[in-house]
Amino acid sequence: MTVNPKLQQMLADKGVTFSALDIFNQQFDKGRMMSRRYDADQVDAFLDQVVKDYEKLYKLLGDMQVEIEAFRESITNKAEMSVEHLHVRLRKIEHYLQNNR
Repeated sequence: MTVNPKLQQMLADKGVTFSALDIFNQQFDKGRMMSRRYDADQVDAFLDQVVKDYEKLYKLLGDMQVEIEAFRESITNKAEMSVEHLHVRLRKIEHYLQNNR
């Protein structure tokens, strides 16, 4: 699974410390004698589901980050176009005023 480095840094900045791969690779020590043990198959099944959820989460966040960047670019382009449009209109007004004095 590949993760956008910007997204990975943003998540780390927000305190998300585990990736899906971290969870998948997690190893547990065997319990001591007389200690409560968990069913390894149940733990594996649970962790498999957690990994799938993390992968979905990372994909969703990555897609959202791409959309946000596209919106930012769109807004910037519209702002630039608006300024350019205003300059064109200003030049037309100046031209009109010079010719109609």
